[in-house]
Amino acid sequence: METVPAPVLDARWASWLQEHNRRGARVAATLGLVIVPLFIFIDRAAAPPGALPVFVAGRAAQLVASALVLVACGSEWFKRWHLYATAALIATLGLAIVMMTPALDGLRSPYAAGLHLAMIGAGLLFLWPRRVVLGVHFGVVGAFVGVNAGDLGRLLTLRHPLEGLQVLLLASVAAVVSAGQLVAYGRAREQLDNRVKLEAAGETLARAHNDLQRLDAFKSRFFANVTHELKTPLALILSPLELLIDGEFGALTEPQRATLRSIYLSGARLLRLIGDLLDLSRLEESRLRLRVKPQDVALWLRTLVAQVTPLTDRKRVVLRFQSNVEAAEVWCDLDRLERVFVNLLSNAAKHTPEGGRITVSLDDDDERVRVSVEDTGEGFPPELAERLFERFFQVDSETAQNRYTQGGTGIGLALARELVELHGGTITARSAPGRGATFTVTLRKGRAHIPADVMERRLRAETVPNERRAPAGTTDWTAQFAARDEFRLLDVLDATERRVVERDADEGARGRTVLVVEDTPEVTRLIHTVLRQHFRVFTAPNGARGLDLAVKQVPDVVVTDLMMPEMDGLELTRRLRQDPRTRHVPVLMLTARGELGDRMEAMDSGVTQHMSKPFNTRELLAAVQKLAQASEAAAERVLTQQMDSLETIAGGLAHEINNPLNYVRNAFARVRLDVTEAFKLALPQAGGEAERARIATLEARTGRMFETAQSGLLRIGDTVALMRRYSREGFARVARAHDVFAGARDVAALVASSTGRPVELVLELDGEAWVDCVAEELHQAISNLVQNAIEAVADDVGRVVVRGELRDDAVLITVRDNGPGISAEDRARIFTPFFTRKAPGKGMGLGLTIVWRVTHALGGTVSVDSEPGQGAAFCLRLPRAARPAP
Repeated sequence: METVPAPVLDARWASWLQEHNRRGARVAATLGLVIVPLFIFIDRAAAPPGALPVFVAGRAAQLVASALVLVACGSEWFKRWHLYATAALIATLGLAIVMMTPALDGLRSPYAAGLHLAMIGAGLLFLWPRRVVLGVHFGVVGAFVGVNAGDLGRLLTLRHPLEGLQVLLLASVAAVVSAGQLVAYGRAREQLDNRVKLEAAGETLARAHNDLQRLDAFKSRFFANVTHELKTPLALILSPLELLIDGEFGALTEPQRATLRSIYLSGARLLRLIGDLLDLSRLEESRLRLRVKPQDVALWLRTLVAQVTPLTDRKRVVLRFQSNVEAAEVWCDLDRLERVFVNLLSNAAKHTPEGGRITVSLDDDDERVRVSVEDTGEGFPPELAERLFERFFQVDSETAQNRYTQGGTGIGLALARELVELHGGTITARSAPGRGATFTVTLRKGRAHIPADVMERRLRAETVPNERRAPAGTTDWTAQFAARDEFRLLDVLDATERRVVERDADEGARGRTVLVVEDTPEVTRLIHTVLRQHFRVFTAPNGARGLDLAVKQVPDVVVTDLMMPEMDGLELTRRLRQDPRTRHVPVLMLTARGELGDRMEAMDSGVTQHMSKPFNTRELLAAVQKLAQASEAAAERVLTQQMDSLETIAGGLAHEINNPLNYVRNAFARVRLDVTEAFKLALPQAGGEAERARIATLEARTGRMFETAQSGLLRIGDTVALMRRYSREGFARVARAHDVFAGARDVAALVASSTGRPVELVLELDGEAWVDCVAEELHQAISNLVQNAIEAVADDVGRVVVRGELRDDAVLITVRDNGPGISAEDRARIFTPFFTRKAPGKGMGLGLTIVWRVTHALGGTVSVDSEPGQGAAFCLRLPRAARPAP
């Protein structure tokens, strides 16, 4: 959404608020002038004779206040002081009613209903900030109770419950109305801010739309001219690169050679793209010419399939050729047809899974030759069979399971159709989701169907069928380069490439992780090269695989491309935001589509930051590092919020538990005495030894049950005492000397009691250990460690040991368990914000991050010692402080 300066938002809000309250004040004042006179007649009948002047004075004050507000509504004074004017009106209406209640039964006065009416009316008509809301509503309640202070004695003795109910109802109405007004105030401000921002965004979009319309007029001319001019500088790049790779300028290391090779292949792809764009431009202007001659298409396809087979073998895809004839002669331009069939084979190889099959079939009849390329991939919806051949068409991820054009430029199949139709043939597509796809090219025999204006008049000097070489005598380097197999089959090479990046041997030592989701291997390698020194990098070739990896690894940052097969970057981001395990992960989107609409769509889907291609590598590294730091900052905010709420929650729980606990203790003591007395009285009355033995058995069993119950009550009492000690009202985060061992004993006992699991808890915390710290924060860190340890061990056999040690300059607290342990991979990331192996809803992945931050803030360290199956031990090492003076 468009950014609007805060002063502009504040000014719009102030104007809107005063207008809203002005309208409300006019309604309230008018209602007051109409309704108050009606109540005067009721006052005459209800008021005691001596109190009637008070009632009349109150009604007069209400009428005067209503009249003054109604007159002042349109004034400049009201615009400036509308909050206090409207608050004064409601306060006057309420206080006038309050002054009448002592004469009519005090706290039980039926006139208290008028206070309800005044507060509800204020809540419906006015928007006030918190100070005004609380001051008016609870001021009226306080005045009501204060004026009727003489009735408080009866209220406190509960002899007249109706009076207490009246006060409770009035306070409840005040609370509900206050909450409603505050929510409405905040919601109105948010809605107005959003409306202003949308207006600003709309203006920006309108300007951008006009700019785009003007630019579109220049696009076609630029498109036609620039592609041809790009070929010369590109040749000057690729030729020296080839010499470098071949070692003509000195020996290269393998990483250097791999990097240069990646640059070389990227340049070759660019040359191929320029050629396609140039052909499209020529087709638009009807300038593309064919060098047609009789060719044996069957022989040529066998050769092409033989050349492509080693590439498909890398992906474990079976490629085969079948024909109903040995030779099939067609008048055609093999250079152009090769572009068609290489595109079809690369698409088939790209979308056929490992272990799949691609079949190239040739069917020759008397009039035409049909060539079909069939794969066993996921296919596409039948309704898209024609749209696949549209220029720049990209199959939307919501309507197709597979993308036969996504991840590229969207011109491959469009160019293929136009080249086939230039030969007088047709190309069709047939598929169903999950059943693969079949593309069929039909070429007519002879040459009468080929228009004369599309054939090049000057043919090659040599007319040997199926010969694939540059024209005789040519010195054009790009033409020679285009004839090489590595260039001709470059699309198939990309489609069958499996290895993207090499895993680093020391990557486990890097605590933070980045997931790179990119369908172009060269871009993935570049990003990996940039980030590998600072992060552990995982890669995925498409959004679907990326989503699986993100849920499994929960990375610190996701770097994703926009256009990818199977699932694009926008859908990936939406899925990440919907999953509570990955909702917090920042997403950096890389795309060559950097228009305003694309950026807004990315932001709507939940993208954190947008970066256009081609990107600066240093800028990319800085952006990823910043996003990773933002993730850590989120953990810091959660820690602060937990500290703020912990003291209040603990104190409130202790209070709520302690009162009923006292009732249970008293009742238990009385019952125990009465049962003991009953057994004493029953024993002499027993009618024989058997009955006396039975009574003695029951007395012993009841005694044991009383002891068990007494132990449970003592445990609850100890827990309440711990919670009271743990909570400190008015707590300020000031470091002070604190006995860590005493705090750890309390925290461990509290956590063990709250979990209720049958786990052995051993405390080896003898003596005192003083540390300068914020006690509540350190308690939270120890609590997280103890709770994690208890949750990690098994019931009945689980054992958790909390041990303290004193060193000359340090205090060590170790929490050890006999649980399943932690893998080396997880140990490297265990303190990373939001990293967790718990099931969804079982934890946010911030507990150990909080431990790390609290410990390092004190100048200490935290370490973990664990192996799978050997349990885990977390050790806090904190600077030791001197014992404070008594």
